[in-house]
Amino acid sequence: MEQEKYPEHYFEHYIVSFSTTGQTPDEVGFEKLARLYVDVEGVDVFSELIKEIQLINERHDWAYFERVIEDFEIKGLDIGKLKAMAEVAIKVYQSL
Repeated sequence: MEQEKYPEHYFEHYIVSFSTTGQTPDEVGFEKLARLYVDVEGVDVFSELIKEIQLINERHDWAYFERVIEDFEIKGLDIGKLKAMAEVAIKVYQSL
């Protein structure tokens, strides 16, 4: 059995949160998502999300999450939008 790359599923959960909160797939929507996520999940979980995003970026592993977009039939997201979503999350985290 292959070990999961991201066993805590922070970014996957974040992507699914995007699809269930009705945010727009742009900088404004991504910022609203990040702030809502902090309110709901707390700063500690958001911090873990940011660590996972940094790991994904270091590994250039964005394509790994295409499956999440497809599995959950999330409209309006692609690899470019995922990177933008992650960048906005990092900016929001840095502003906390």
